[in-house]
This record gives sequence, C-alpha cells and structure tokens, in this order.
Amino acid sequence: MGASLFLAASVVPVVGSIATLLTPLPALRYAVGRRWWHLRTLSAVALTAVIVGALAGPVAGVGYLATVGLATVIMSLMLEREKPFELIVLTAGIALFLSLGAAGLAATGSFAALSEAVRNTLLQGLERSREFYRFLGAESALGQHMEANILDVATELAPALILISCCFAVFFNLTLLWRFSQQTQLSYALFKDLARWSAPEWMVWVLIAAGFSLFIPFEPIRVLALDVFMCVLAVYFCQGVAIMAFYFHALGMPALARGIIYLVTGLQPILAALVCAAGLFDLWIDFRRLKPPSPEAGSFSGFL
Repeated sequence: MGASLFLAASVVPVVGSIATLLTPLPALRYAVGRRWWHLRTLSAVALTAVIVGALAGPVAGVGYLATVGLATVIMSLMLEREKPFELIVLTAGIALFLSLGAAGLAATGSFAALSEAVRNTLLQGLERSREFYRFLGAESALGQHMEANILDVATELAPALILISCCFAVFFNLTLLWRFSQQTQLSYALFKDLARWSAPEWMVWVLIAAGFSLFIPFEPIRVLALDVFMCVLAVYFCQGVAIMAFYFHALGMPALARGIIYLVTGLQPILAALVCAAGLFDLWIDFRRLKPPSPEAGSFSGFL
C-alpha cells in the first residue's frame, strides 16, 4: 500500500501527488501502538522500499528509504514516546526536508545547480499555465518582466515552501492516523483541541529578527531571512485557522461550510494574509480569550 502511494505521483499528476503525501500512513497504522512496534516499523519501511525498488528501480527504492522511510521511522518513534504533535511535525518535517535537499544535491552536484534545477521546474510549471490559458482562448495577464520577477521570488522561497509542505505532510498523516484509529491506537491524546492551539510566544521574536534581516545587504543572509520569515508566517497562518475553527464551532457551522471556507482561505491570497495577521495579533488581542484575566485588569480598588 505504501509503495503504491509513493509511486502515485508519477502515475497520476495531481491526485497522485496528494496520495503520495499519505505514504507513511499504512506503516504507522501497522506499527504504532502495537506490540513490537519498532520491528513492525522497520519491516514495513523495508518492505515498501523493496517494492518501490522492484517497480521503479533501485534508485527510487533508496530514495524512499532516505526520505519518506526516514520520516516514517521518526514519526513512529516519537509517537511511541508520546511526544507532542508540534514536536513530531517539526522534527519529521525537517528530517524529510533535509533528506530531500541532500538527494537534490547528490543529483545536481552543487547548490547552484540545485537552484537552477528548481528554477527550471518552476519555469516548466509557468509554461504549463500559459498553455492552459491558451487552451481557454486567453492570454496570461502577466507580462514577461512580471513573470521573471515572480520566478526569481519563487526560486528564493522554494526552501521555505518545501519545508512547509514537508511539515504539512507529516501533520496530515498524524491527523488521519488519529482519525482512522478512533483515537484508541495511541496511548496518549495526540490532539486535544486544535481550535485552542497557539504558537509559542517567543516565535514573534524570530519573525521580527527575520524581518529586520531582510534589509541586510548580503544576499545569502537576505534569502535565508526571507525563507525563515515565510516559515514563521505559515505558523501564524495555522494559528489564524485555529481561531476560525474556534468560532465556527461556537456558531455551530456545518462541516461542509467550514470545509469550503478553509479551502477558499487557502486559495485566496488576500484572505490568507488576513488570517495570518489574525494569528499574529492574537498574541496581544487574545481573540479566543484563552489567557487567564490579569488580576490588575478590571480591579479599580486601588483608585478608590
């Protein structure tokens, strides 16, 4: 099952890419919370690698082991040790990101060649979008200069976008494991109430430091700061979505309506920016009133 999910992206372009995100799920369901979980995890990952290697070649099998297989082992280990889901997402996501980066470097030979390969991939996607517009009988509204600028920014943001995608893939698998197991396969409450989730308060200082670093006239530091800035904004976007979920639950909104609003929020840049801003300013405004009231607030005895 895991092998077919891993190879789905090469067979079905769009739906297959979504299915590939679920590659760790079969191994996690087979191993986590069961006797001899460590042997179950390793055997499931090894068997999947063998099947992938038999179907797509030894390079693909090794690629699975070094990327998704590694992330699966880390997720299984941390679940058995009852780690919080944020730490699992961060650790397994970074491990997957670094392994993908190492695989890309091994294939291209240098950071410059890897950056050029990413740019060419983005350029191919841009060309496919042009062909789609031509198929509809229209032309892209973006000029060549604007497209070149977008391509440059997208290339700089590629590490952040890949890291965010890796973390989302880990979170997606954890969520489905929690749902499919009816919350009984795990020995602890992995997810409690996501509608009340908040980012650590110290993260705002990372955002501020990255924001100021954008003005440093040294290109490598500026690009690194841009990627860090984007990753922190993604965290605050998740907090903004949690605020939305809190009020949707309070209003008793139907699940279908909530799903549509979440989808639109993810696809509409302006709305996504507003949700991200809500997540950031929740640190001071406390939209959900989760913080205990200050003893000094509302007490006027000292002024009487």
